[in-house]
Amino acid sequence: MNAPSEKTPRLFARIAAAALLLGILGFLVAAAQNDPSTPAPPAAGAAANAPAPTEPFGPAPAPPDPALVALLDGLTVGNEVNGWKVVNFYPTNESVVWVELQKGEIFFSVGIGPKGTGKPPPPIQTESYEVGYGMPKPRDAGIPAQEMTAAAEQVAARIRKREKEVPRPKGL
Repeated sequence: MNAPSEKTPRLFARIAAAALLLGILGFLVAAAQNDPSTPAPPAAGAAANAPAPTEPFGPAPAPPDPALVALLDGLTVGNEVNGWKVVNFYPTNESVVWVELQKGEIFFSVGIGPKGTGKPPPPIQTESYEVGYGMPKPRDAGIPAQEMTAAAEQVAARIRKREKEVPRPKGL
């Protein structure tokens, strides 16, 4: 077993690598969508003027773990948090679950992990969990930090309400 001081850099490196990989993947998807050699689909009335929907940042949406929904006081795909629509939940191998949020064609994610594992610690703490935010898509979306913080605080408030009675969900 590794000493705790050895786990922290490895955890940070894994999170950084995952974020970098997701960023590269997002860049490649965006580049493919902007490829001028791709023929445009035929226009069909008023729908032709609507922007194409952007895909969620994480893996394909799947139903969230019921224990996670319970911890989040019923928050699930389709709900809103501070005016942002919940479009996906996805766990990582680093005991972090990301809640992906969308407003129009802009996304960002709120991360939830066990307390004491983030280095540096995320800005929001509950009794048993830490809550952070990031991964805006597109990267230059210009989402104000206070808007992301407000959404993350609402997620943390849901956790605080239920964390004493709900067992730790799988993936956290």
